[in-house]
Amino acid sequence: MPFSIRNTENNTSYDKDSKIWRGLQKESKYGPQDSIGSVALKTMLEYSQHIGQICHQTGRQLRNMEIAIKAIQIAQHFEKLQLKQCDIIGLCAANTEYVAPLFFGALTAGLSISTLDPSYDKKGIKIIYSCTQPRMIFCDGINYWRIREAFDECGLASSPVVTLNGHIKGVPSILEFFEQEVKPEEYNIPLLENGANQVAVIVCTSGTTGFPKEVCISHAALLQLFESADFLNRRFLCFSSLFWLTGIATLIQGTIGRATRIISEKPFKPEDFFQIVKQHKVDIFMGPPSQMALALSSNAISDSDFSSLEYFLIGGGSISYALTEKFKAYAPQTIFYGGYASSETCCGIAAGICEPSNAVGTIGSNVEIKIIDNDDGKHLGPNESGEICVRTRLPWAGYYKNPERTKAIYDAEGWIHTGDNGYINDEGKLFLIDRKADIRKFDNFHFSPSDIEKVINELPQVADVCVVGIPDIIHGHLPAAAVIKRPESTIDEKEIYQYVVDRMQNFEHLRGGVYFFESLPRTVTGKTVRRKVVEMCQELKQSQKC
Repeated sequence: MPFSIRNTENNTSYDKDSKIWRGLQKESKYGPQDSIGSVALKTMLEYSQHIGQICHQTGRQLRNMEIAIKAIQIAQHFEKLQLKQCDIIGLCAANTEYVAPLFFGALTAGLSISTLDPSYDKKGIKIIYSCTQPRMIFCDGINYWRIREAFDECGLASSPVVTLNGHIKGVPSILEFFEQEVKPEEYNIPLLENGANQVAVIVCTSGTTGFPKEVCISHAALLQLFESADFLNRRFLCFSSLFWLTGIATLIQGTIGRATRIISEKPFKPEDFFQIVKQHKVDIFMGPPSQMALALSSNAISDSDFSSLEYFLIGGGSISYALTEKFKAYAPQTIFYGGYASSETCCGIAAGICEPSNAVGTIGSNVEIKIIDNDDGKHLGPNESGEICVRTRLPWAGYYKNPERTKAIYDAEGWIHTGDNGYINDEGKLFLIDRKADIRKFDNFHFSPSDIEKVINELPQVADVCVVGIPDIIHGHLPAAAVIKRPESTIDEKEIYQYVVDRMQNFEHLRGGVYFFESLPRTVTGKTVRRKVVEMCQELKQSQKC
């Protein structure tokens, strides 16, 4: 979930007649022909000697001029290969040295990038890329054969697979794109054929309820996120690959905002996180709540050094204030800044400093929100819970080649129906309750798993928790908790059960049980897969009976 660190002043307005909330309305500083490539290249050439990227594993530093030159070489090589504007390329790679030049080079050439995480297996690769049909794909050498086989099996045998590292003899590599010398000052950045509303990236939804959908996001939609990005000389860390919007946001935001991006070729691990923050004196970290929970579950956190960490930006899931307070014990000076967005809206819907009320924050600039009743669709007022619907100034290109799914959530008035339940209070602050799909019933009373999770997260000995509904023929669903303990924790099931009993309604009590696990199943974006947690709890419950 991307967002800029913005002023916490509340600029939300509310229209009582239409029951619509609006964030601050302002003109964009970008024009209809501005592209991500043009804005990024101009910034990098203006601050040419600034170190734009440091790879933790290799120690390689790239100045902005080096990234810009490689991006231009890549853009020109795409022209040589006769790729045209709006053609699609694939990117399934970790955060390695040449990902940034490739990203900006492709967008400068007017191509669209269909991204995927390198952890995807062959089946997942086939499902995504048989839809987007990339002309060529870029990957890490270690994953070459898996991707080559997937492409051969889904009608993409003619699409080249190009390695970004770990190069293989006889296989095309990114190094071939750098053979032609260029003079950046003489390069004319192409105009986008369809203007700023041209599709820049095709990203996947989180996939918590099944295989992801491919979301089209325009240049204008991405640029609107970074109207006030200014991170000069700050060191910015995010482990997300460009499969996820936070990874894309960190790359664009860090470049335009003149930060030094610290990249890791490896996915998040608590020990790596601690080492990178300490060694590189990271100022800003962006990650999902699950990464904070994993860090808290590690014994090594006791020896960590977060003295440089100014901001912990939290996106990609609902965050509990209790969790941030646990982390604050190790980083007392750090500001925890949460936000709410979605791939479909591609905007900072709401954001703010994490607070005891668990409010997400105030509404973002140029964003409108309405809350509608889940049954009849009528508009609801302050403090009334329903589905959150969002509208921005920009048109949405929809799900790639899927007009039916697009129409199901994007109505004729330009509102995107998020599928999330929440409300806005009298102060104009947004509160999330849960995904509509996650709400369950016990004896016809609705219970929200995330509400119960927030209470359990208050317990100091709990590192992370996922609450689910266990199907029950009589009651509908029984609330159950899957818990990861903090190191050396002695807390037991009865303590957690009683803690919830003492603080929540009868229908929210953990009648489905409390279960302890070493880890929880997550999507590659860090979100807990509740349907798998249900299966884990059921299996453990059954084994305890035997």
